[in-house]
Amino acid sequence: MPREGVMKRKHIYWIIAVVMLSGCGMLRDARFRMNYGPVQPVDRQLGATVPGQVSFVDDVQPILNNRCDVCHGCYDAPCQLRLTSFDGLDRGGSNVLVYNATRLLPDKPTRLFIDADSTEQWRKMKFHPVLNERDQTEEAHLENSVLNLMLQLKKDNPLPQTELLPGDFDLNIDRNETCATAEEFKKYKKKYPLWGMPYALPGLTEKEHQTIVDWIKQGARAYVDVEASGQALQVIDQWENFFNRSSLKQQLVARYIYEHLFIAHIHFESLPDREFYRLVRSKTPPGEPVDEINSVRPFDDPGVEPFYYRLRRVNSTIVVKKHTVYHMTRHKMSRYEELFFSDDYEVEKLPSYKTKTAANPFKTFADLPARSRYQFILDDAHFFVMCFIKGPVCRGQIALNVINDHFFVAFFDPDNDTISNDSEFLSGVSDYLSIPSEKKNNIRIMSIWYEYSRKQKKYLEAKEKYLVELNPDNIGNNINYIWDGDGHNDNTMLTVFRHFDSATVVKGFVGGIPKTGWIIDYPLIERIYYLLVAGFDVFGNFGHQTETRLYMDFLRMEGEKNFLSFLPKDIRRQILADWYKGAKAELSDSMHNSFHGLERRTGIIYETDDPKKEFFEKIMEHAGSTNIFADTLNRCADENDVNQNVGHNADAGVDEDRVEHALQKLACIHGPQIQIVPDVTFLHIVTGIPERDLAYTVVRNKALSNNSFLFGESRRRIIKDDSLTIVKGHLGNYPNAFCRIPVERIDQFVDEYGKIKDKLSYYYFAKEFAIGRTHPDFWAEADWHYRKFLADSPVEGGQFDLNRFGRISEKADMEFAW
Repeated sequence: MPREGVMKRKHIYWIIAVVMLSGCGMLRDARFRMNYGPVQPVDRQLGATVPGQVSFVDDVQPILNNRCDVCHGCYDAPCQLRLTSFDGLDRGGSNVLVYNATRLLPDKPTRLFIDADSTEQWRKMKFHPVLNERDQTEEAHLENSVLNLMLQLKKDNPLPQTELLPGDFDLNIDRNETCATAEEFKKYKKKYPLWGMPYALPGLTEKEHQTIVDWIKQGARAYVDVEASGQALQVIDQWENFFNRSSLKQQLVARYIYEHLFIAHIHFESLPDREFYRLVRSKTPPGEPVDEINSVRPFDDPGVEPFYYRLRRVNSTIVVKKHTVYHMTRHKMSRYEELFFSDDYEVEKLPSYKTKTAANPFKTFADLPARSRYQFILDDAHFFVMCFIKGPVCRGQIALNVINDHFFVAFFDPDNDTISNDSEFLSGVSDYLSIPSEKKNNIRIMSIWYEYSRKQKKYLEAKEKYLVELNPDNIGNNINYIWDGDGHNDNTMLTVFRHFDSATVVKGFVGGIPKTGWIIDYPLIERIYYLLVAGFDVFGNFGHQTETRLYMDFLRMEGEKNFLSFLPKDIRRQILADWYKGAKAELSDSMHNSFHGLERRTGIIYETDDPKKEFFEKIMEHAGSTNIFADTLNRCADENDVNQNVGHNADAGVDEDRVEHALQKLACIHGPQIQIVPDVTFLHIVTGIPERDLAYTVVRNKALSNNSFLFGESRRRIIKDDSLTIVKGHLGNYPNAFCRIPVERIDQFVDEYGKIKDKLSYYYFAKEFAIGRTHPDFWAEADWHYRKFLADSPVEGGQFDLNRFGRISEKADMEFAW
């Protein structure tokens, strides 16, 4: 047959197949219409609670919080089904992936509470219902509710009581999602009988199950109080008046604060621990209901004039992976007045919202004193670095492989670092300090990369020339250039942990001596914030996401080289070479940055043959009373130790002292011995008195030859340098394993942990101590960790995410469940 005929015939088959598939869908819809009526969105909001009926807030939401939000809590919720609020449940699910690094065009944002105001609007954005939207009968409520069908499927086909999770389950976070509607559920049920909800976890109790079913039978309606509490109204009124003052200076300051707090969960110290607010731009003034402007980024043109800064209550369950707390204390407003209104300067014209200017804070806020801007960030440095970690950019291993698994962060002192104080210099080099966010979405990745590489080089050259003229004696930084917290602020030192494709930041220097450290000044931290937080669009195309990752290379290296500038001049090149091993990495490094800023002598006199360790110790000594986070766990007698206060914990009880003495041994395990252990393991030490049980976290830190590439991390591993860090309490948003240990067996636990060397040895270890997915006590253990976390951190605490639970390591492609 001629080629044209074959192609024509294939084309006809393809059309027939499409028609048949469409016909099947139409038949399913027709059957449902015949049985249950047409689809029509339902107004589920009640004006008040109904006595005698199941309450969503009091009865249903607590179950969803503890059993469903552990996977359905954020942008990476399967099928975008967010169950942290009634609005998310009413919105339903979508087949569109939020995290999609391959899209050529940006997607329309689908942010809950922001991008649509009604069920009808979400349906137009292709979200399908998971609650009944056909005839309002009890039968229709059950048969047309995906929520009910998924829960019933799990009840009919419970998780097998086996040690290992059956192989039918796919626990990869990038797995293909199957977002079945009610009309499609019969097919889903036949194909995936074990895939009821909660997915790959034990089902609900009979009481929990029946509570949700009864609520669905009632029509799945809810009364949800979204208003600010009476206690909060006075506080909110005071702050909204502050942010909406009329002078040009006041407007510019309010814009600066808003663009830096838009992602925050703001907590006012006078309000209950679990009450949080968001600072938003609204079309409506104070005193009226908030009508939030749904711009993609905080510096986008609001599109209306005038607009108002408002405080909007957070009405979702708090999940820790996106919980960025900013504390509004009684002193904060006076602090803002001191920083931004005590100096004599004028703002003669407000900056525009054109992207070229708005995406560059050194242009937008040039009229505000640089020292004030920097001190504003330093006051809450932990919050801002946490924003880098918990912002939407930080989901996914490619986004996070720009940083090492474990490193320390300190900051230049605003009193001594001239660069951070000189508004005129920063304004003069502002063109060089622009970031890719100003380009929005594009696909010219290499040309954009080259453009910003040249700008980075010009900035470093200008900075070097400035410092040489300022210090002609060629003597560089000394310990007084490190911020000491002004004698009272505990944000002076931070530790960042990366857990493969998630990360955590904590106050203090925690763990042993890391491979690298960063010293951050104002122009660096501002660029990182506008790159990863204010300027990042999680719905953007692959060009935007790739450029963000590539540009972050420049900023990481700048922070690392700031750190090197404090070390002896003659060892800097060798340390830098050790950070970027391999010919390709060295080439990449030379293309990214030259050796700018590293030719001046340090002003620090070193007395040991380990200057890096000595420098970290000098930072802690320099911090003085603000160094309140003494690490007493991570010491090993035969290795360097960054901690000065090690050994016995004077404040610990007998059980705690015994446990910590045993756990210190884990810090000595490293290299090939820990290739099978999870990245993040939560330990529950059972003391016999429940209220005295203890929680610890074991973190695995993986070493790399360099961080210069997006892919191929496994080829850059340096296994011999892998290490463990032990932390009291909970560290990490995504636990990989739970271990429950009676206090009298803690030494045995440590000994057995040290014997893990392969899958089989881990199997026997976990069989003895782990509480995995199929364990009958799984939910009780998960609930204990959540309660303990909230008890220890009543404001910062939140629900953990279990999407990564059971993943042992990238080398051990095996999911354990006991």
